[in-house]
Amino acid sequence: MTGNLDYYIAVIGKAQGIFEEYGVDLEYTEYAYGINTIDAVVNGTSDIGNMANYALVNRFGNTSQDTDLLIFSELSSSVGQNGGLYVAPEYADDLSALDGSTGFITTVGTVQDYYNSVIIEYLGFEESEQNIISTDSTQTALAVVQNNEASAWYVTGANAERAESYGWVLAIPADDLNLTTGAYFVTSQSYNEENKEALAAWLEASQAAYDWINENQEETAEYLESTTGLDPNDFYSTWESTACAIGFSQEGLEDLQIMQEWCYENGKYDNEFEVTDFIDTSALELVFPDKVTIE
Repeated sequence: MTGNLDYYIAVIGKAQGIFEEYGVDLEYTEYAYGINTIDAVVNGTSDIGNMANYALVNRFGNTSQDTDLLIFSELSSSVGQNGGLYVAPEYADDLSALDGSTGFITTVGTVQDYYNSVIIEYLGFEESEQNIISTDSTQTALAVVQNNEASAWYVTGANAERAESYGWVLAIPADDLNLTTGAYFVTSQSYNEENKEALAAWLEASQAAYDWINENQEETAEYLESTTGLDPNDFYSTWESTACAIGFSQEGLEDLQIMQEWCYENGKYDNEFEVTDFIDTSALELVFPDKVTIE
């Protein structure tokens, strides 16, 4: 997806010949939502995809009996994020007034549902008594903010700066809420079984591309602006708040398990399952064995 870590890795890694160097003939497609990426991997349109924790556990929960989807590495985790819970200016001095107010913004079917649940609990409110403003995209959410048609929105990165430009106020910093978004590389079980060396090469090339970008951020920002029109500030904001995590840590596993438990308890699906049944780090261990620390 444009503006995410995987997008930068793919675009810059291809432009710099890094994937070619590792024997990967890269073709990439952008999808608007995680569900579209999952569908592309499952139906064989794409060999590899990048998914956030929320989308992954929901797909497993709803299709665990017959899914072909498999996680083979972490990709990233959010760190030191700017932004957090923004509120309309009339609520800035009294967060208790948010209780039963106009509403918390969400983007339907995304991790924003989870964020709002955690925030509402953090504030000490009854979730069933809160209004939720559903939007279909970040652009729509920004329009809601601009028109002051909601009372609160959890947002980070460049869009946090846009919320501020509309007069909204940062009420609770992201670090105080400890909300993180983990992203993972996925493939199909059949592709994993037949192409472990190709997956290993993909991981090596992705790490090399990340390292190149990290050492050449100004050149990267200029290239993205000239070829895609991406605002350099958007690149820098995302880069500073996202850490590459190629490997598989115990923390990354627990992040998935926490999300899985929350989704099950909140009725996102009826089937309980073990996340570890859908993880295979064998390709990862071919190139980065020391980065696999799950117990």
